[in-house]
Amino acid sequence: MNEDSFYVRQFLTGEKDGFEILVKKYQDRVLNIVYSIIRQDRESEDIMQEAFLKVYRNLRYFKERSKFSTWLYRIVVNTVYDFLRKRRNFISNEDILEMRAATCEGPRDTLLTREKEAMIQEALLGIPLKFRAALVLKDIEGLSYIEISEVLRCSIGTVESRIFRARQFLKEGLLKLTGELR
Repeated sequence: MNEDSFYVRQFLTGEKDGFEILVKKYQDRVLNIVYSIIRQDRESEDIMQEAFLKVYRNLRYFKERSKFSTWLYRIVVNTVYDFLRKRRNFISNEDILEMRAATCEGPRDTLLTREKEAMIQEALLGIPLKFRAALVLKDIEGLSYIEISEVLRCSIGTVESRIFRARQFLKEGLLKLTGELR
């Protein structure tokens, strides 16, 4: 039995500490996945809380056919999809400009970093959601193709194709934003 299974069983037998431990273990990764897909600080935490609430309510249905993390990420991605369906136009240019800049040496470097980040963010948001989710899970979260196929419930070939297409969309989006592609 792995560590996650132990905490799941602990929770299911009435010890709430098991769930708290799982939340503490995964909350940063879940928040990172959500933020990487929607790029909004304010809503990301709400979506994370909603996802953990769904896990809490449905943990008794987890059958351990996959890893707990895979099951959790599936719920997270579905919660993000639900959020986006409710709010079709979920990002504004103002939100894109609010992105944090990486630590730089001076104001000029900070400005350039912010501009680059804003361009990448804008290009990423231009990628259709099913491709963006696959790209985030692979390139930002580092999941394997097998794990991504379980989270997104599609074949490994489809995952590979979506990641390839997402990278093409990202490249085209960046080229358009820099004026190199018209």
